[in-house]
Amino acid sequence: MLHAAASLDQPPAQAAPNSVAIADNGNALRMMFEDSERWIPAARLRTACRCAHCTRARIDGNFPASFEGVTIQTLSPMGHYGVNIGFSDGHGRGIYPWSYLAELLKN
Repeated sequence: MLHAAASLDQPPAQAAPNSVAIADNGNALRMMFEDSERWIPAARLRTACRCAHCTRARIDGNFPASFEGVTIQTLSPMGHYGVNIGFSDGHGRGIYPWSYLAELLKN
């Protein structure tokens, strides 16, 4: 369950959060901004992965429509521009730049 404390305000398109963390027992990514707290469900992040493997699976028509039940297992910084997320299904190739996470927060 995601917390209702998430702000409805959108962060600037490429604003890096003050902090990021695995939240809700791995069910979400929590991003803290100066004036808001935002959450993205793990299943949404897994579905939105843009790595080469997932992109190829989409092109071939072999990409699942959803990843219900998947959780975030690891979170690793990628320079100053984003994070790498490892999921419970063993997938850990996706890099999520701050600008892409901001897009996901809008949708």
